[in-house]
Amino acid sequence: MTITTTMAPNTMIARVQNQFDRILETSRNTSMLPALMHRKGFKMPSLNVYEDASMIYVETELPGVPLDDVDVTIVGQQLTITGRRTLLVPDEAAIVAKERGSLKFQRSVMLSEPVIEEGVQISMHRGILTVSMPKMTWNTEHRSTFTA
Repeated sequence: MTITTTMAPNTMIARVQNQFDRILETSRNTSMLPALMHRKGFKMPSLNVYEDASMIYVETELPGVPLDDVDVTIVGQQLTITGRRTLLVPDEAAIVAKERGSLKFQRSVMLSEPVIEEGVQISMHRGILTVSMPKMTWNTEHRSTFTA
């Protein structure tokens, strides 16, 4: 049996609880967010990986992050996306409510196959970063012979 109590939003306890909830939400949107989420098993930013016969695609949600503030690296078959979002407030302005703050993030994913690094293309459209990578094809005519 579950008992749910709902308070009118104008009561003092409800206002304090609402402010406390906002403080917690704001603290989760600061630069500590990725570290806290990683410890709890969450991944940030969320991403999708899909492939076809010749390409591997990685899409990740990066709202408010300019492409200039994103780094994509490939080491072996591991793709790593790092970046930052900076809260910009004009000097003459004061923050009244803060639900989105500055943050740093890093996300790595193992690729299913090696890729040709020179052919990697990166684009950003409406807050979605897309990394398109051509798969490395193994030419069966090119063989290395080793002797003992």
